[in-house]
Formats: sequence, structure tokens, C-alpha cells
Amino acid sequence: MKKIIITQRLSINDKTKEKRDSIDIQLFDLLLKVNLYPVPIPNLFYKLKKKHFNNFVKEINPSGLILTGGENFGVNKPRDKLEKKLIQHFTLKRKPILGICRGAQMIAKFFGVNSIKVKNHVGANHKTIIATKDKLFPKLINSFHEYGIKRCPKNFITTVLHKDNTIEAFKHKKFKWEGWMWHPEREKIFSMESLKRIKRIFS
Repeated sequence: MKKIIITQRLSINDKTKEKRDSIDIQLFDLLLKVNLYPVPIPNLFYKLKKKHFNNFVKEINPSGLILTGGENFGVNKPRDKLEKKLIQHFTLKRKPILGICRGAQMIAKFFGVNSIKVKNHVGANHKTIIATKDKLFPKLINSFHEYGIKRCPKNFITTVLHKDNTIEAFKHKKFKWEGWMWHPEREKIFSMESLKRIKRIFS
């Protein structure tokens, strides 16, 4: 099985106030279905010196990176810093990257495009407008984001649009770097298009 580094959000225990890195276990199930082995990375690893950080990633020998969803920027600053560090590393190595929702926004931000506040994108399902010859995308997607992407980053192309012209997915022109604004792991039945596309990205 190929190993994929995945990032995590922050959860706080109401009683003990203990801070914990966490992730939706459905994402593990999703990745295992396409024979990928998820390896969560602790948020505090942003503190590692470059040499130790590189050694850690080298020991895992991942085939790619998934930047997961959940949390707006600034809520979990260690995560913000870690994800920037990971994108720098994986883009330098030209390895596959998939950003899910917040992760897609993080990729856009890294390449110079900020997110904007959007309406009617929280707790909704909607049809996709596929904007590329590559049609391997779900025809119906979920939506849980308060912020969206209006402009495609340089050297990327828009692949899926919302009817309000915000970007639902984009990919790099040359490398296997993609951002999706929907959560493939939150579907009751995983989309075959999403599964096949994940498999293609990390093949």
C-alpha cells in the first residue's frame, strides 16, 4: 500500500480542555478503499527544524499529501504553519497533493489566491458544472464551506464550478496537485468518481 500523509484539525475536550489532533475516520475508510494507507501528521510538527522535518517525511516515504477539511484559517495556527510547510516540501519534490475544502483553500492561498466569503455553501448539496474535458468528477457534491475561491491560482486550471461561478475544483497544469471544495469522505456512499480520481492522483 502507498502511504499518504494527511493533516488534522484541532478538537478540545469540553471537560478537561485537552487539545487533540483529530480527523474524520470516514477519510481513513475512503482511502483504504483505494489501497492508500493514511498517515496522520501531528500539528505541532510545524516546530521541527527543517532537517528533522525532512528526515521524518523521508522515513515515511509518502506517495503524496492530503490537506484535510475543517476549521477556518487562524483557528488552529500550528496547523496553518504545518500545512504551509508541507506544501512547500511536496511541491518542491513534485509529489501529488490533494486539498479537501479548507485544504483546497490552503493550496490556493499558497499560490497567491485568497478565499472570499460565500453564501449558500454550508450544509447544501448541488450539481456540478464541469469546466474541463476531463469529466471524472461527481455530478452532485456536498458543500460545507463559509469561504470559497473566486479566482484560479496561476498555472492551475478550473475543473469544476458552482452556478455562482465560485470554483469547486482546480488542478495544476503539469503536476498532480488538485483542490476540491467538497468532502468526499462525508458521503453516505462514497462517489465512484471521487474514488477513481483519488486513485488517479496518487497512482
